[in-house]
Amino acid sequence: MVNLKTSLQNIKGYVDALLNKSQHQVDHWFTKETHKIAITGLSRSGKSMLFTSLITTLKYRCEEHYHCLPLLKNLPSHLVDSVRIEDVQGCEPFPIHTHIQSLEHQAWPAATEQVYAFKLIVKLKQTGTIKKHLLPYSEVIFEFFDYPGEWITDLPMLNQTFSQWSDSAWAQQVAEPQRYYAQAWHEFVQNFNFEASPNPENRASLVQAYRRYLQASKLGGISLLQPGSFLISGSGFNWKTHGFTPLPTKVTSDSTNPWNQLFSEHYQHFLMQWLTPLKTATFQASDKQVILIDLFEGLNHSKQHLLQLKETLSKLSQTFVYGNANWFSKHVLRKSTIGKVAFVATKSDLIPDAQKENLLALLKDITEGARSQFSHKEIEFEHFLVSAIQATDPGTSPNSLRYTNTDNQHIEVQFETLPSSVKQMKSDENFPTLPVKVPKDYLPRILNGRGMDRLFQYLLE
Repeated sequence: MVNLKTSLQNIKGYVDALLNKSQHQVDHWFTKETHKIAITGLSRSGKSMLFTSLITTLKYRCEEHYHCLPLLKNLPSHLVDSVRIEDVQGCEPFPIHTHIQSLEHQAWPAATEQVYAFKLIVKLKQTGTIKKHLLPYSEVIFEFFDYPGEWITDLPMLNQTFSQWSDSAWAQQVAEPQRYYAQAWHEFVQNFNFEASPNPENRASLVQAYRRYLQASKLGGISLLQPGSFLISGSGFNWKTHGFTPLPTKVTSDSTNPWNQLFSEHYQHFLMQWLTPLKTATFQASDKQVILIDLFEGLNHSKQHLLQLKETLSKLSQTFVYGNANWFSKHVLRKSTIGKVAFVATKSDLIPDAQKENLLALLKDITEGARSQFSHKEIEFEHFLVSAIQATDPGTSPNSLRYTNTDNQHIEVQFETLPSSVKQMKSDENFPTLPVKVPKDYLPRILNGRGMDRLFQYLLE
């Protein structure tokens, strides 16, 4: 009888503990609203500057009561108690202080070469107004990841075999705009002896020649470069040991060729040991996605650059899991799918207001292929123009801007009409990007950045 009573007490204690744990979990669900946002962007798209601006503006808005982000109605400043930043386990903290120091020295933040992550936690005051307008949440948590833009262009490789990737890489290199930058690489391959068996010396020379092509293409504004991970020395993938290159068709069509066998093995190592874990850890734990796009990189070079950017975005959209997860799947089963997407043209302060309608139309045209992936799914999407820092000033006419260039000259420039679609741009036409230097008064210019409030209002709705 004693044993039975003890057993019943143990069972009751276990059930009580389980109920308490469940209640705690339920309390967590209804007091904390978490937005897991993937900020997706190619190299030079402005991810790091956007994060720096976001952290700074929210801090000043909530703690210093500065009147910024006026359209962010879902987080009214009078209901915000505090804003704090926390690290994400397993990731390096976002280097906000380093970025601010760079801006203080009138230098743009350095390019990202590893994964950074942070949680931005907004604590709300406990009032009836919160329950009325913001549901019962007492904290709104944003989880962000910052990572090298070069990594994202590698994701479509997960859907290809080595020979398929090799053939597609060659096809891209023989078409403009890549053909111009691939000339030295193609000449190297033409003179390379694939009859000789691979050894450390000839393998290294081939991989290094291909990497030189990737580096030159990046400097030339090419958006679709694979593997982009080869361009980041601190990426975590050892390209010197497990590097590979696209091979001529006569080599990839022969399954017994030693070069084909070796690079197929290295390719699989790259996919399984580097790219798959990267996608799982960084790109899949999100329910909302912001895709940052630097249209000025393409406008600065050529129509062909814009066409390739359009192709790149279309291919990238095929690698993410889209669809609206219900409450049970999201909170109980912990399944994440992307149900809301924001396409963002960054650096919109580099054109006058009179040209922004055309820039927005061009953004919609560039994302046409990516949006086609949503046609059979209930995915919300919207387009935005954002400037993380207002680095220019209006000029004396509607189509002019004033700014300080990298030679410390304060000048005014007149703008021609921007194309509203890729088709409208002539093949020999380009629109030079303003060489803007970080202004000395960078802080008020961050606080007066445009479009950030509309973007995050959309993500909170």
